[in-house]
Amino acid sequence: MRRARGRSISSKEIEKAVTDLDPELLLIDIEMHYAVIATAHLRIPTILAMNWFSVFRLPGLPPLNSSVLPDAGVRDQRFRWAWTRVRIEALGARVRHKLGKGGAGDLLRPVTYGTIHHADLKAVADARGYSLKENTDRNQWLRPYMYTELPILCFNALEFEFPHRPHPNLRYVGPMVKRQRPEARIDPESRLRWETYKSSRRERGDTRPLVYCSLGSYWSEPAFLRMVLATFARRPEWDLVLGLGGQVTEEELGPIPPNAVVLDWAPQLEVLDLADCAINHGGITSINECISSDVPMVVYSPSLLDQDGCAARIEYHRLGVRAEWDTAKPELLEQHVARVLADQEILENVRAMRSVFEAYATGRVAEGVIEEQLLARQAGS
Repeated sequence: MRRARGRSISSKEIEKAVTDLDPELLLIDIEMHYAVIATAHLRIPTILAMNWFSVFRLPGLPPLNSSVLPDAGVRDQRFRWAWTRVRIEALGARVRHKLGKGGAGDLLRPVTYGTIHHADLKAVADARGYSLKENTDRNQWLRPYMYTELPILCFNALEFEFPHRPHPNLRYVGPMVKRQRPEARIDPESRLRWETYKSSRRERGDTRPLVYCSLGSYWSEPAFLRMVLATFARRPEWDLVLGLGGQVTEEELGPIPPNAVVLDWAPQLEVLDLADCAINHGGITSINECISSDVPMVVYSPSLLDQDGCAARIEYHRLGVRAEWDTAKPELLEQHVARVLADQEILENVRAMRSVFEAYATGRVAEGVIEEQLLARQAGS
């Protein structure tokens, strides 16, 4: 086991692949730590790619797992406490790792390319002369650490953030929403249901409000989805498309009202093109796709990863309603949906943010940042 660990730590597979390609620039996902460390000694200009909002501790920004909103007079104190909690939780996670099976496994477990264990990454770094102490910071929101020396492409809009001065390494380049994409995970039955519903709605000339609900493809809560269905059973003048993301079976949902269409996998962008409102979990991809489709939101964050922070930004910029996760009060869901459907200001805010997103694309901001790095390399060579 120790020999296997040693081989995995010192493997040169990534370095060989990159060297064979001989690239002028590397663009690496910010959580592909093994790849960042393993290629550092090749001295190839590198940019990190990040789908979250800013993960840095900066004046005006709470950590991404915080639901705290900017509020004059109390903001700084509440933000400081939120960041203190991040550090305490990170320390607790490290202690649990050391005292549990993970700590003992650090001496024997082979290291995978997808590892996020600090001890594993330190071993990879030590084998290549890469100093984690000089190049990373363990006091930011991202675990196990954040890179301090590399430029970062943030696939979000600065205008969608809370007011703050961005970190000098972070460049906002706008969301990456691929409007025309293959929906490979949609099964034939879901596709048939969706196409049949679209045709029926078109033939009827239906103007009934259409609401799309999905909690993503990584997590779901059957009790919440049953509450959603019960709400639409009480409001037959609304239509619902419910995407299960492959996480829940239709049998777990109970009765399906006639104004609801349930899809194991939903073609999200196609549904959003027709939707008037979306109920989602605060995932950044879903949020950006809603805005890009002019669809205001009711956000129920389950408080996983960055979802509280995303929901807080929806509320702050009035792009929808941030709701409390409470299946015991189904009447609140009904009120939130009714408000979003009727609030013209929210819809106008969403349209304005969509225009901001489009400006990043038409301005080719991402391409500009990449070209800057390429020119800098040419100038230095």
